[in-house]
Amino acid sequence: MSELNYHQKFIDLKTCVLIPTYNNEQTLKQVIESVLEYTSNILVINDGSTDSTLSILANFPQVKNVGYAVNQGKGFALRTGFKAALDLGYENAISIDSDGQHFAKDLPKFLDYLETKGQALVIGARNMDQASVPTKSSFGNKFSTFGFGPKPLLKCLTHNLAIVYIRFL
Repeated sequence: MSELNYHQKFIDLKTCVLIPTYNNEQTLKQVIESVLEYTSNILVINDGSTDSTLSILANFPQVKNVGYAVNQGKGFALRTGFKAALDLGYENAISIDSDGQHFAKDLPKFLDYLETKGQALVIGARNMDQASVPTKSSFGNKFSTFGFGPKPLLKCLTHNLAIVYIRFL
């Protein structure tokens, strides 16, 4: 399927991509550009970044930005993003990290799964044992707990969390 068709599929399935970010100025622009190849239904959650994140985001007026001044952690950023997605009318969300270790080319797999399987929590795993994975990423991904939606509908303890897709109930 062409990238153009995926743009429409994101719209039809009321699906957005959440990109939580904290001080990822080196990779954020590339991550947003790669996701824009598939959809403009993007919410970037700025988790109190102190680098040039705000000026990078200013170059993407088509991307919805949610943020706050003080870093609260990835779990809080995701909860904030899921609430914003609900408020904007999305029924599904896919989270992709802003550090460049996830690939937008994998987004169609999640949409295809949504179309064929329906409601689900899908977690894509990445190899966190690679030498290139920062220690803080490895630790955070091994010990993260997230609540989804305006009220925690689901708590998920994961090992090697990568891209998360959730359908809002």
